Amino acid sequence: MAQDLIPETPSSGAGRRQLVMPYSDEAEQSVLGSALYGKEYLANAVAELKVNDFYVKRNQVVFAVILELFQRNEPVDILTVTDRLETKGELSQAGGAEYVISLPDKTPVMQNQAYYIHVVRQHAQRRALILTLRKIIDMAYTSGEDVEELINLAANRIYDIRENRDLGGFDRLGDILNLKINELHEQAKGKRPKLIQSGFPSIDRILGGLRPGGLYILAARPGVGKTSLALNMAHLAAQRGSHHVGIFSLEMSKEEVGMRILVSQSKVTADRMDKLKVKDTDWDKISQALIALYDKPIYIDDRSGTNVVEMQARCRQLQIKDRLDFVIVDYLQLMSSGGRTSRSENRQQEIAEISRMLKIMAKELEVPVLALSQLSRESERRANRRPMLIDLRESGAIEQDADVVMFLHDQDANSDEPRPDVYEIEMIIAKNRHGATGNLHLGWKPSLTSFFDTLEVPPPEAPF
Repeated sequence: MAQDLIPETPSSGAGRRQLVMPYSDEAEQSVLGSALYGKEYLANAVAELKVNDFYVKRNQVVFAVILELFQRNEPVDILTVTDRLETKGELSQAGGAEYVISLPDKTPVMQNQAYYIHVVRQHAQRRALILTLRKIIDMAYTSGEDVEELINLAANRIYDIRENRDLGGFDRLGDILNLKINELHEQAKGKRPKLIQSGFPSIDRILGGLRPGGLYILAARPGVGKTSLALNMAHLAAQRGSHHVGIFSLEMSKEEVGMRILVSQSKVTADRMDKLKVKDTDWDKISQALIALYDKPIYIDDRSGTNVVEMQARCRQLQIKDRLDFVIVDYLQLMSSGGRTSRSENRQQEIAEISRMLKIMAKELEVPVLALSQLSRESERRANRRPMLIDLRESGAIEQDADVVMFLHDQDANSDEPRPDVYEIEMIIAKNRHGATGNLHLGWKPSLTSFFDTLEVPPPEAPF
């Protein structure tokens, strides 16, 4: 059996412990044996695996012929595979006729084929990771690459391994619908759905809630309140739904984010706090707010220049350490893709890559991701300044990747008239992959950085 050895260091394996590339000959044989057993098992193997996923040379040779016959729509069994191997002069490389004939007998339980495939894929992924890291280590020793570029290269290559290995594939319609009906039955019995409620009934009536794996875009011109609305959603999700929320703040510090949430909870205006005009009665409100917020599962990361790969890694850490149900990114245009060529490519291409990776991140983490976005200035040049999908700044790919696109619009933003304490902000749901679009109105109180579901003067404890 051929074995690749991995030196502990790239430069000197002599005198050091050497490791063997991970693989399972038994699992590979079980997959081949099941593929030779029947059409159903053959289709599963061909759909899920590639030749290079097999590590043992003879197994690679056998699977390559199985794949060749399958693609030609020719019968695949012990006889046809053996004959084809002999015709190509590869029978000896495949371990001889005796080895091919023995393969079905080497499969313990045919019904466990999915597990055998999983084992083969896992080992293949580990090997790809080892080879990638080996190259990165070699480059770290010998390359003159900028360290930041090298780190980004490593992160992207590792990310590509994950993406390429998530083969997915077809699921039968009946199986899909059966799972959905079972889910509906559970909900009818009182089991809570997995959707994250925004905390605003008017929004949830249209969206139904925020779906795990969904990418949600909230866009607006500066000063309209998109950050405040996102933080309101985070607070309400943590308080009412006990959801664990991760916030990536690329513009404000974590202290600024924390103070915004405190203002909303305490009902002590940001102006009074900033100017140290806090009254004795205010301190009671602040104290009560601190107690209410102290154990809320809201996590804030304010490191600038963060890319999606780093975000996903930090989210994974949080999932392993604790739990994660909802991710907010403020805001999309302050991110970098982490790619090696990002500096030389135009910004539109980079934003397109960022939005694509955010969607993949949402699916990988199985949580909704709410990404804030700026609007282009084109909307300001139109007579009708209500934002549209074409106004998403720097990339139409954002629209394509997003499951839901929401806009905040202040129709009186340019008015010189004094504004009331609470005034109307329009939300435009311009895209909804899972349902209807539509418009609604929220009450906005800038002094408390708070949105409300109606324009009525909120009671002292609303909306939290």
